[in-house]
Parts: sequence; structure tokens; C-alpha cells
Amino acid sequence: MWRRSRLLFLLLGAALPLVLMSSPAEAYMGPGGGFTLLTMGLGMLAVFSASVIYFLSWPVRATKRWLKRRREAKAEGEAKPDEQHPDEQHPEEKR
Repeated sequence: MWRRSRLLFLLLGAALPLVLMSSPAEAYMGPGGGFTLLTMGLGMLAVFSASVIYFLSWPVRATKRWLKRRREAKAEGEAKPDEQHPDEQHPEEKR
């Protein structure tokens, strides 16, 4: 156990100066790369925004569905007997 932690400490101690002394890379990135990054970023923003809107609108859509079902059930309950479907007769009438 002691050897492992000492080895890790030595590796980190040797890597830190190498990282701090590194020189900046001077690489050219053409205009196509920037457009690609911009397009990708906008696409990811659009997908993320759509998913958040969909997630946040779920309770509203569920409530609308619930109210619609409730209205339909209430309308079916208030239907007159002659407007009901023949298969939906009351149990007393089926005898």
C-alpha cells in the first residue's frame, strides 16, 4: 500500500513540471472547423431546448387529456337512453 501511494506521488511530481513548462501549440484552424463547431453547438442547443420544453409541458398535456376523458365520460353518462348504442343498454333492459 505504501509503495503504491509513493509511486503515485512520484509520478504526479514528475508530471507537474512537464505540464507547467509546455509551450503553446500554434496550429491553424481553418474557417470550416469554426463553422462545424458553431453548427454542432447550435444543433445541440436546439435538441436540448426541445427536450426541456417537452419535459416541462408534460403536466399540461396530461391535464388536458384527463379533462378530455372526464368530459367524454360525463357526456356519455348524460346521454339519453334512445341515443345510446344498442349494446350499451341497461342491465334491466337486457332481460
